[in-house]
Amino acid sequence: MHIAYHTYPRTGSRYISADVFEEVPQLIKTLETHPRFGNHAKTVAAHVATVPKVPKVVNDSLVTDHHALLITENQPKDLTAEEQTIYEMVAGRMLEAFSQKCIKDATAITLTCAEAVFEVKGSVIKQAGWRAIFGEKEEKDGKDDEQGNLPDVQQGEQLPLLKSEILQKQTKPKPLHTEATLLASMESAGKEIENEAEREAIKDSGIGTPATRAAIIETLFTRDYVKREKKSLIPTEKGLTVYETVKNKRIADVALTGEWENALTQIENGKMQPETFRKAIETYTRQITAELLDVQIAITEENAVPCPKCKAANVPNVPAVRLFQKVAKCTAENCGLIIFRTVSEKQLSDKQITDLLTNGKTALIKGFKSKGGKTFDAFLKFDDNYRVVFDFPDKKDKKPKK
Repeated sequence: MHIAYHTYPRTGSRYISADVFEEVPQLIKTLETHPRFGNHAKTVAAHVATVPKVPKVVNDSLVTDHHALLITENQPKDLTAEEQTIYEMVAGRMLEAFSQKCIKDATAITLTCAEAVFEVKGSVIKQAGWRAIFGEKEEKDGKDDEQGNLPDVQQGEQLPLLKSEILQKQTKPKPLHTEATLLASMESAGKEIENEAEREAIKDSGIGTPATRAAIIETLFTRDYVKREKKSLIPTEKGLTVYETVKNKRIADVALTGEWENALTQIENGKMQPETFRKAIETYTRQITAELLDVQIAITEENAVPCPKCKAANVPNVPAVRLFQKVAKCTAENCGLIIFRTVSEKQLSDKQITDLLTNGKTALIKGFKSKGGKTFDAFLKFDDNYRVVFDFPDKKDKKPKK
């Protein structure tokens, strides 16, 4: 039997409704025996019982299809390390949301030296509040690098100059995305949209939904647009070519999502007819289709492989020159040489197709799947009519299993 330890995960909402808030005090009490959050839960439970007003996270109008994640009344048992981490992320954030405010004393000192103005900021936390849940340190935004407790100084006081030095630094480029930072960027996509209405419309939607963003990134890997190097994500030559091809097209317009969200809000408020929106979508679809069909990508000699069948034309094999690449085929109309890029549910790599075209045979490819669902390994080669066929390894060539 499956036991749920937190609520429905496929939600992008960060709010709960008023009726759900009524259950929160009891949910917090279930954490009073938690080894990590027990003491914090008691403090938060006492605070929630005495708050004079409903917390900001309680807003019926901002709840989408499902409210924000909460734990359930079930006490977690026999969780793996990964499951325990996720549970504590949900439980800890819930406690933070209903904790007291973090209160700190902030100080700023302005110093003047030879008409140059220097400023230093410091802060001392008086009440940790929600920051105590995970024991977070004061966050730095890079612009106001705050110190701790600053020394006492008086207005107009003159301080001795101890020393001075010139530091020479270089600005650093933004770091490469990891899967975690890319997910976060997809969630907040649209921050740089100039149109205020469109920016406001997209700010809570981003690219995809919490349920689809991971699948979108996985599609980038599957189509070889992006590759992993340790934790970093690196665009491939193919991915960069696709980007250069579509970056100025309507299909890649980030503001478009904002326009749609804005239009849907107007429909919801009765300010736009659904038929008007539907016609706009039809027009948009025709526009992007026409744009993509008109795309012309130059195929140079270095991007092509001589056709082994007709020997009179080339096969544009390098994927960086093709957007739609279910097949690689000879450019000669009467040749007929064609290689499907997916064979028995196995997607061929660019090297495997190149080997097939240049050598007439690939290296051993693992992971083909038969119609019965069984996996098998085989070479691919051309038959006498230049059709792609399987070439199975001899049993004697197989290494004995240990």
